[in-house]
Amino acid sequence: MIQVTEREKEILNLVRTGTNSPTELAGKLQISQSGASQALQKLADKGKLVRKKRGREVNYEMMAKGHDSDDLYFLFQAYNSLSQVWAYLMSKKLSREELDHARQARDTLEKILAKKQR
Repeated sequence: MIQVTEREKEILNLVRTGTNSPTELAGKLQISQSGASQALQKLADKGKLVRKKRGREVNYEMMAKGHDSDDLYFLFQAYNSLSQVWAYLMSKKLSREELDHARQARDTLEKILAKKQR
């Protein structure tokens, strides 16, 4: 089971009640926006929050109920790693077949994550 500190519990409670942007959180906790962003991202990395990007704005929401956060944490870590690999692959001169295999792996993981978040 993933451990959450008292401060992280406080942040989760704020997100639960509608404080979902780093700017709002920074104001409520009287910390820097950078510090708030890092705290929210850490909770997302632990599988407690879902990061939602809309244009340049990033907000966080609670993970849907009924999901095992340890399993989702593993899936999110794998997805983040795969996203980094994808970015790297795009910078290389790979064959169409190699890129198709990488794309299929990425798309499959995206479908699994989308299904798990419902």
